[in-house]
Amino acid sequence: MKHFVHSRSGILLFCLLSILVGLDHVQAQQTRSIQSVVIDHLTREPLPGANIILQSDIFTGTTIGTDGKFTIQVSEKQLQYDSLIISFLGYHDRTIALKKVAASHRISLKPKAEQLEEAVVVARRIIAEEFTIKEMKQMDIYLNPIAKADPLLAVNAMPASTTTDESATISLRGSSPAETGIFFNGVPIYDAVRFSQLNGIGTFSIFNTAIVERMHVFPSNPPLEYGNTSSGLISIQSKNTLTKQNQHSISLSLANIGGQVVRNIGEKTGLTVFANYQPSAGLIGVNEQAFENLKSFYSADMGMHAMHQLNTKTQLKLFNYANLEGYEYKFRHASFNGVFDQNKKRNFTVINLNRKLASGELDINTSASFSLEKYDYGNTLVDMDKRDLYAGISYLHFFDQFSIKTGISNDSRLQKLDGTFPVFGYALGNEHPAFDYTEEKTIDVTEAFTYGKYEFNENWISGMGIRKNLPYSNQENYWSGQWNVNYSFLKHHAVNASVGRYHRYAMPNAETEKVTFYRSDQISLDYSLETDILELTAAVFAKNVKFDQTKEHVNGAELFTKLFLFGNRLTFQGSYTLIDATRKNNGTSYAGPYDLEYFVRSSLKYQHHSNLDISLIMLYRQGQWYRSVVNRHYDASLDVYEPVYADRNNMTRYPEYLKLDLSLSKLWPISSGLNIIGFMNISNLLDTENVRDLTYNHDYTNYTYDLFSKRTVYFGGIVNF
Repeated sequence: MKHFVHSRSGILLFCLLSILVGLDHVQAQQTRSIQSVVIDHLTREPLPGANIILQSDIFTGTTIGTDGKFTIQVSEKQLQYDSLIISFLGYHDRTIALKKVAASHRISLKPKAEQLEEAVVVARRIIAEEFTIKEMKQMDIYLNPIAKADPLLAVNAMPASTTTDESATISLRGSSPAETGIFFNGVPIYDAVRFSQLNGIGTFSIFNTAIVERMHVFPSNPPLEYGNTSSGLISIQSKNTLTKQNQHSISLSLANIGGQVVRNIGEKTGLTVFANYQPSAGLIGVNEQAFENLKSFYSADMGMHAMHQLNTKTQLKLFNYANLEGYEYKFRHASFNGVFDQNKKRNFTVINLNRKLASGELDINTSASFSLEKYDYGNTLVDMDKRDLYAGISYLHFFDQFSIKTGISNDSRLQKLDGTFPVFGYALGNEHPAFDYTEEKTIDVTEAFTYGKYEFNENWISGMGIRKNLPYSNQENYWSGQWNVNYSFLKHHAVNASVGRYHRYAMPNAETEKVTFYRSDQISLDYSLETDILELTAAVFAKNVKFDQTKEHVNGAELFTKLFLFGNRLTFQGSYTLIDATRKNNGTSYAGPYDLEYFVRSSLKYQHHSNLDISLIMLYRQGQWYRSVVNRHYDASLDVYEPVYADRNNMTRYPEYLKLDLSLSKLWPISSGLNIIGFMNISNLLDTENVRDLTYNHDYTNYTYDLFSKRTVYFGGIVNF
């Protein structure tokens, strides 16, 4: 955006005109262009339309654009001795030396305590926002070809994502997905995926991007205002403002029929409602070979997000989501060939109350969730009942350069399991022995926290926090703590350093069959460079994790670059990640599940002037470790073989993983209020055989590869009006 600088000079004497022209010429050669961005001190949002003038010359100034950025021309002398005066309606004026502006990449204004009558409260972002490694807004998710309009899948585009199973179950920087915290409007969301398996892995997230305002990702050192999280953290925040106009959309594709309504009800209430039904016939019919082992699936979900402005300082938000799903696929095992049948129903509700005070903010967040799941295959039949309750209250107080947030929360979880299980893990057929088993597992975590943040100047920000649990019987007594620092320099550069200790209780998952207590010590250093045509990030990190009798040490490094070419019509991004993960259990050391020497992602996106977008997405990584079968014993009583697996310190890697996707989308604007979007995606364009697992024959003398997704074609359209 171009900014115009208005200057005024007077002619003192006609006889000195030639001298003034010469001086002006010299001065023009000694001017400097000062650039920065003006933001809200509390929300960190840009302030478009703010006014800027020079203290020494009120006729020299500029107006800020819609992105909060401005440029002003000053002389070298003004740079040394002059100041800027920044003003904006509803905010305190600020005077800041030009030298500080030149060395900073942002200027913050504090809102006045007295709000205008027509103003509405906007919930503030998290206190540790400056230490976010990646922030994504709604359009960032929609425009990310890897995301497929799914918030959690968008995280998989980051170099910090070490997810290896083509799912929305996120691993961050070599940690188990069981350690990743996912929060929606400040409350934890467990089981945040659809089409989940018994081990918790799921294909898509349950979040609809239409209600998302922004998402913060902390791949290491999660901020301590969030509890019961030991590794990375994903914080999703819903919209805080009313829509400018009512919006409606209808979607139709090979595996989805859906609709969405976004509208205002009066001047204080906003409502978003969406519903989808996903049948399997179309997708499987078009991709019969790719889904040869998938018999059928279905999903029906519905969500509602409501926001109401109680008064100018108080906001209430309500989100409810319900889902019914099921699928059947051909399950193959040395002792059983049959159908795996899954059915699930899920509902959760999140309620948020935000109250803005004169020098602070009060938040009350609650949620309730339940799910009923059933898994049926061979001699295994499992009914699972999960119930989660959460309540938290926090208060944020801000001073001139210091902010402090404190709060307390209770996170209560219940999991009931009832069913029949195989007596022998190698005998899964219907005819093989099984036993009845019932158990009830609970987690009840109450934690209090305090986090403080100090802004030394526009470049240096540091934060420190502690979190303490209030232990019940049989619980660990622990303290969590962290320190963060962010330094911005040379306008486009920033370094973020964090260190801390974190704790988490997790329900049984793919790694363990009992409630597990994780303790994680972490240190990370992240660097970022951002200009109009280039984004560059690099990171190094280390963590020591302890759970059960296992200790894990993870070292890693990341490099990411993104280029905007030809007027942003062509975008290239690529990343490289290295993870060195080692585990130790009972004196035996072995490679961790995310031990990867290379994990490469890249994408190329072209935007044609005719509203046609074409994207190529590539993912290439080293194969994971697995324990091969080295021997077997015949069990005559069951007429099956019992496999003997290699030791953990003598494992083998799967073949390399390579996947290339092609994505196309086209926008047809019909009128000012009507447009149509068509899209097509070809997943695994090269039809590469990427190995997920091995399936052995009945006596373990031979095996076949169980593959990830083969080439799959998916297309559809969306009508917006």
